[in-house]
Amino acid sequence: MKFLVDHLPELAAYARARVKRGYYDGSDSANASQRSLVKTIQESRKMPVITEIKYASPSAGKIRESGNPLQLAKEMLSGGACGISVLTDPENFDGNLETLVTISRDTEAPTIMKDIIVSPKQLQAGARAGASAVVLISEVFTRKLSNVGLDSMILEANRLELEVIVEANSAGEFESLRRFRPDLYGINNRNLSTFHLDLAITEEILAENVDMDRPVVSESGIESPHDIRRLRAAGAKAFLVGTSIMKSSDIEGKVRDLVNA
Repeated sequence: MKFLVDHLPELAAYARARVKRGYYDGSDSANASQRSLVKTIQESRKMPVITEIKYASPSAGKIRESGNPLQLAKEMLSGGACGISVLTDPENFDGNLETLVTISRDTEAPTIMKDIIVSPKQLQAGARAGASAVVLISEVFTRKLSNVGLDSMILEANRLELEVIVEANSAGEFESLRRFRPDLYGINNRNLSTFHLDLAITEEILAENVDMDRPVVSESGIESPHDIRRLRAAGAKAFLVGTSIMKSSDIEGKVRDLVNA
């Protein structure tokens, strides 16, 4: 007998526990000037690739040994990345807030706080850490894994001058996002409940949503220039790439290949 595994509630429970124990209360301040991820994507002359600092994940396990994240970020930017996403979840992704602070402070790139966001305290920590944008996972809110609604979370992000990417993994979730008018729409090709990965998710969702009022970012599972071209043809305007870049022995070269797809 097959049992369906549902990972998202567990990831959200870890996040709520981090909030409760004060993990997000004492982050340093980056005092970074406001940089617009949306504007950077819109003005990009090449494929807008957002790279990600991610040392591990629940689906892939250990991805890369911890090193100098600022050096990695600089190699990514030299390769042409338009922004840097930073995992701040320590238990599941080997992330930390200090990496976000350092990259926000010591580079000129827009940065994204990537976490399982369940509380406004996390948004406030991201803003202090110098993030330009934050990812909110639609299903966290529709499944009531947060005590705060998505609309309230977006209002708080707006107050903090954080751009908002709201991501979904299904057509039903995605279609419900329009009324929130986020700065960017995200399509996660990985289902965070089952960890199933399929680039066709972006194609299927955008086939039904052809006239989007904001740029769409396709996330997860992108490994090659061919993947970028495929997702671009489907209607994605930007691409968030983590694992395949972090696994590469030539970060700068890998990013350059994707940007020039």
